[in-house]
Amino acid sequence: MFAKSKNKSTDNAYEEPEDMTPETANAAPRSGASSGFLLDSNKPSVISEGFSLVGDITAQGVLHVEGMIKGTVTTEAVNIGITGAVEGKIQCSSLQIKGAFVGEARCQELVIASKARVRGTITYETLSIQRGAYVEGELARAT
Repeated sequence: MFAKSKNKSTDNAYEEPEDMTPETANAAPRSGASSGFLLDSNKPSVISEGFSLVGDITAQGVLHVEGMIKGTVTTEAVNIGITGAVEGKIQCSSLQIKGAFVGEARCQELVIASKARVRGTITYETLSIQRGAYVEGELARAT
C-alpha cells in the first residue's frame, strides 16, 4: 500500500534545486515562502551592541543602532537604542533617540526618549521629548 520511491534519496536532509545558478540564487522566491539566505527589505539594518563602526553609512530603510557609530549616516529612519551611540551627522526622515547622540542632525520627525542623552544641533519638523531626557545644544524647527 505504501511504497518508497526509488528515485528520491532520503539520506540528505537538503537537496539543492536542479536549476540553481548564481542568477537564480539571488532572485526573489517564486512562492510566498522566503528563503533563508535572502534578505527581507522590510527588516532594519542593525549595528549590534559591542560593535563599533567608523565611517559613513548611506542606505534606504531603517538603521537600528545598539553599538557605536562615528561618522555620517544618511537613511530613511534612524533608531538609536538604549545602548546605542552615534557621534557625527545624521540625515533622515525619522530620528528616534533612546541612547546617546553627539553631533548634527536634520530630520522631519524627532523623538527623544526619557533616558536619551543628546548634545549638539538638531533641525526637525515635528518634535517629541519625554520627561527625563538630557538635551544640551540647539533644537531648531525647520522652516
